Amino acid sequence: MSNSPDVLFLMLDSLRKDRVSTYEHDRETTPALSTLATYATTYENAFTPAPWTLPSHASMFTGSFPSEHGVTNGFSDGMSRLEPSQSTLAEELSAEGYRTAGFSNNPWVGQLSGLDRGFDEFVEWDLEISSEMDDGIHTRRDERYSKYHSILGKAARQPVFLLKRRFFTDSLVDRANRWLTRQAENPEPTFTFINLMEAHSPYFPPKRAFEELGLEVPGPLEPRILNTKLLAYVMGKTDLDAETRRRVMEYYDASVRYQDSKVEQLLGLLQTEGLFDDTLVIVCADHGKTLGDYPRDENPPHYLRDINLNVPLWIKRPGQSTGETIEDPFELVSLFDVVRDGNPPSGRYTRDVAIAEDFVPHAGRTTPDEITRWRVAADQEFKYVRNDEDEEHLYDRADDVSVSRPDPDRLEACAQRLSERVRGFGSDRDETDDDGSTQAGHEIDASVEAQLKDLGYM
Repeated sequence: MSNSPDVLFLMLDSLRKDRVSTYEHDRETTPALSTLATYATTYENAFTPAPWTLPSHASMFTGSFPSEHGVTNGFSDGMSRLEPSQSTLAEELSAEGYRTAGFSNNPWVGQLSGLDRGFDEFVEWDLEISSEMDDGIHTRRDERYSKYHSILGKAARQPVFLLKRRFFTDSLVDRANRWLTRQAENPEPTFTFINLMEAHSPYFPPKRAFEELGLEVPGPLEPRILNTKLLAYVMGKTDLDAETRRRVMEYYDASVRYQDSKVEQLLGLLQTEGLFDDTLVIVCADHGKTLGDYPRDENPPHYLRDINLNVPLWIKRPGQSTGETIEDPFELVSLFDVVRDGNPPSGRYTRDVAIAEDFVPHAGRTTPDEITRWRVAADQEFKYVRNDEDEEHLYDRADDVSVSRPDPDRLEACAQRLSERVRGFGSDRDETDDDGSTQAGHEIDASVEAQLKDLGYM
């Protein structure tokens, strides 16, 4: 590693690019991120390696695509976990002398998938402290929360919405702030990973977030009713009518605005401690979120729309003080190398085409007999989509519509570019399994499964 700067890797789970004011959304949902953009590089065509949390995080933590690392699907009767032979970003940085800490709002990112490996400190979604070093960042109350985390996990289920999300988000950010403050006194470089889930349903933003955006403040019953309708939609049981969807998007924006205040706290602390200038700061989404934008039964699946794949990304390199914008495609899987390099030039890891993979269905109670893999190759203008049965589609990215009669030469060129990239993958583990599935891991705990159900995964 040529450089060893402090690293803040902030994951804003399910944050849609089109709802971010930095990317010209008409509501000021992200003023803190707009401020960051004046110092950082903003990527217009950043692509996630997968359109949902588990494989996307596994790719960023290993620097490999889903079909390479094998963490493609999660099912409650035996889920995929990262193999012990595969090293994670935190493990590699730890071996280089970094002090590492992770704070995760999402059940998939932690012990459940093995993505907690390499962290000296790790706090799970239900506030369990799964890894701890004697640094005093946890209060006595935090220790009690960890001891009784299973009770807190059950209390976090959707019906008890006063405990939902904000309680956990506030606690995780507070602990991350204490960690950063204490590490400012130590000579060793630090790697801090934080996953926040305010942009992921269900949505219970505070009233002040609605007020700040000039939106109607909900009454005491509306959040519960609206999120019940939304969960039914996410589970494929019903569609969202126009008025419900309009209100859902207002809740989404208010949630993003509240989350942005937490981003402001974290970045403000780096400024206060004199750490901001020399820290590598990465802020991105692991994927977007479809909320009634497209038919849920469309083919190719709606997960492959740009709303899910083309995500917001900002990288502030150590010493960078002037914002810039990069138009060339960038793959989030390359963030592994960005962090390992420490301070690479902003355009080093851009590509002519970005690759993504989707293994459908994603998760559920029982592993299905058949899993379909789709692959995507996207440049600035077009997006080529193909599955393992060689069904292929071409999208015009200007409005993300399928080209009804694509030019055969363009289609062939796109297909060739995708095949060339795939041949360069380090391994293709799923090819050995007839159903596209990977190695089975331990069964999911009942309380975690219940939380995944309320998040719409099960």
